[in-house]
Amino acid sequence: MNCERKSSAMKNGDFEIKDGVLVRYHGEERFVGLPPGLLAVGEGAFRDCRSLEEVYIPDGVAEIRREAFQWCANLKRVTAPASVTEVGRGAFAGTPYYKFYCENETEWREDFLFIGRCLVKARRNLRRAAIPEGTAAIAADAFAERVLLNELSIPRSVSRIGWRAFADCTGLTRAHIPDGVRLLGWHCFKGCSRLLEASFEEGTEEIENGIFSGCRSLRRVEFPASLKRLGGWAFFGCGNLEEVCFKGELAAVGERAFSGCAGLRRAELPESVEVIGVDAFYDCTNVELRLPRGLRRLERRAFAGARSLAEPALPPSLEYLGEGVFSGCGSIEKVTVPAKVKKIPGHAFGGCEKLAKLTLEEGVAEVGPYAFAGCRALRGLAVPEGVTEIGEGAFANCRALEKIKLPKSLSRLGEKAFAFCPSLREAEMPEEIAEIGGGLFDGCRALADEEGFVIIDGVCYGCQRTAFELVLPAGVRAVASGAFRDGAGYRGVTLPESVERVGVRAFAGCAELRRLVLPEKVKALGPEPFAGCSSLLVVEAPGIAPRGFDEERARLAAALGFCGAEERYRGGVARSYSVYAEEEKENLLNAAIDNGLADAAAYFTRRALLSAAEFRAALERAQRKKEAEIVALLLAYGNDKLRGEDIFAKYSLDD
Repeated sequence: MNCERKSSAMKNGDFEIKDGVLVRYHGEERFVGLPPGLLAVGEGAFRDCRSLEEVYIPDGVAEIRREAFQWCANLKRVTAPASVTEVGRGAFAGTPYYKFYCENETEWREDFLFIGRCLVKARRNLRRAAIPEGTAAIAADAFAERVLLNELSIPRSVSRIGWRAFADCTGLTRAHIPDGVRLLGWHCFKGCSRLLEASFEEGTEEIENGIFSGCRSLRRVEFPASLKRLGGWAFFGCGNLEEVCFKGELAAVGERAFSGCAGLRRAELPESVEVIGVDAFYDCTNVELRLPRGLRRLERRAFAGARSLAEPALPPSLEYLGEGVFSGCGSIEKVTVPAKVKKIPGHAFGGCEKLAKLTLEEGVAEVGPYAFAGCRALRGLAVPEGVTEIGEGAFANCRALEKIKLPKSLSRLGEKAFAFCPSLREAEMPEEIAEIGGGLFDGCRALADEEGFVIIDGVCYGCQRTAFELVLPAGVRAVASGAFRDGAGYRGVTLPESVERVGVRAFAGCAELRRLVLPEKVKALGPEPFAGCSSLLVVEAPGIAPRGFDEERARLAAALGFCGAEERYRGGVARSYSVYAEEEKENLLNAAIDNGLADAAAYFTRRALLSAAEFRAALERAQRKKEAEIVALLLAYGNDKLRGEDIFAKYSLDD
């Protein structure tokens, strides 16, 4: 309610009033007459006033807000003026007020009980409801569960229909909303299982959540041009709904608005719609529609399971796609993802079995996990420049895929990104990709050579066969990141002399790997190349010499942990790193602390290589870097080896 009253707060006896609203009644009287000049009775103003039996509301009060008289256990009479046009949800919950009038049938106006001009209750056994002209509003639950009601007439004077006003009126078959009604509240006609038709005149502006949810007989609805907002769950579970038509300036389709409407065939959305909410058309198996030209956001699973949706033309205005937005849409044949969509999320088009043509416009930067997994009709893929990441399983199980072209901008390929694409014969890859997950081309039989190796432009991306000993063919220049990751059966790997580079986690997770020979041209290894190689005993790496390492290589040496594993790494490598670690103790320890490499730092404590001064300096550095694991490691070392030192007494992990 708009008002120009000057903001003020005051106490008037037992009444706490602020800005014309009764905030709280503090008295204990049986009969209460409210002071003049009020505009509204506020939310919970009389809540739990158990002494109250009767209340008089003066002229000028327009609104009794939600739960205003909640739990007033003895309230039986309310006298209200015609100025009252709105009674909030639960205003008289937990009171005998409604029950008293139902039993005594006093002060009823025909078949209805009013407070002011707000209709608050209808008779329980009502069959035909002709609401009187002049009624300003229909309160929450006013007709709820009137199962005999089969005919309804709402006058133009009504401007607002409250929460659950006609919920579960299972005998109602038709509802006509006149032009005076501006707002329909939550679940207004929810559960009206025999409702066949609902019509609206121009005037309705806002419909809150769940208006027709569970109205399983409803077949067609046409909304007026005046409608600005349609809440979520509007037609949830309306399995026989066939057609919905919107006009005017609707900005958004709420979440789950049509979820489960398996019979919906046609939905006309106005061009003004900018957002289609979460699960809005989820499992609408027969729907066909055209997306509005001004659409900006399609939230997660908006059309998931819409199996008849053949060609969702994504407008250039689109900026956001939610996870699984078109997953399981088995009739989609072609898609163009516009430039404003920076990320194609996980499972976005997963299971779109007929998708044969995919165009990604420049501007797209990321393809999420399983975004196009199971698109069995897709034959060719050209990923544009600017894309930096393709997630796990993004194009897995695209069984017709024959050719891929990946951009130079690509820096990360997730695990099994192209796994189980048996028709894949040609792949154009960038020169170097910083991070590649394991099993990139698992099951891509057509891409492998006779020995089962997947080699593209001199880079080995893995092997398609099971073997105990792998000997890579001559001419291979590099082993890609994650190339042999999680190779369960590999026990020995020999790389040809032509190999110059081994990528990140190239052999990580090869639990049976015992022997690895690196050629002399390999001068460095990517981080964690042998993580999880619990059986590894021999590493021959003549090209990796610790002496003369610059700072970057010093950090690498610490990360590899060669210096701390003579029992695991043989062939001279471990010993040379051990010597180097002791000579470059300060630099390596500092590098380990700066990079949070607790395992590397542990080498110096396990071997008791730190003096009191070195311990003090390392501890202070770890504290500054907030490396709690390394601090704990050093404190344990100090307590065990440097018991005469009192410096560590002032340190704690909670600092």
